[in-house]
Amino acid sequence: MQRLLPALLVASLLVLAAPTAFAQCVTGTISSELMVDGPFAGLWKYTVNLSWDVQQGLSNVALFCETGCSDVCAQTVAFEDTSGTGDGVINDETSEPGDCVVPFTGEFVCNGSPKLPNPHIKFDALDNPECEPGTTGTATLCFYTELPPSVGESPVILIKNGQNVCEGTLQGDCPQCPVAVEKANWTKVKKAYRDE
Repeated sequence: MQRLLPALLVASLLVLAAPTAFAQCVTGTISSELMVDGPFAGLWKYTVNLSWDVQQGLSNVALFCETGCSDVCAQTVAFEDTSGTGDGVINDETSEPGDCVVPFTGEFVCNGSPKLPNPHIKFDALDNPECEPGTTGTATLCFYTELPPSVGESPVILIKNGQNVCEGTLQGDCPQCPVAVEKANWTKVKKAYRDE
């Protein structure tokens, strides 16, 4: 019995320390395009296409990308006034997803928030009692940044619906800080070669 108690204590601590896993409820893609003209010229436009299936109507979306930046808050992240649109339902019993369109606004939360401590990009569905996101639907959301894409990253996306949170991963490009490359000169190259 004396050996069992420490083992149970360690097992309890491991369970408490395990990261929170949310139910899977969202799928989608994220793509990038370098803007060559307009108000966002020189920035990368990232477009998130997602679909969800949740218990209550969606209220907001949080996108997490591991940028690799030492100071992520120093990066430019911009949004249009309306950062995207999604399927909505009219508040009646017969409404189907897509019967109306819900606009979204975007925000870069560089220092995180009390509930989501990591930097993330947040999209809020605009309040409209006539049309709101339903339990299922699709949305296209956009943001702009100076960070180029890193193909193959798997950004995590969280969806808040009522008091519930669920997650999913997106396929595609995620913004990434460029890796500093040291300029090589012949002296360094020859020295490295000799030292092998």
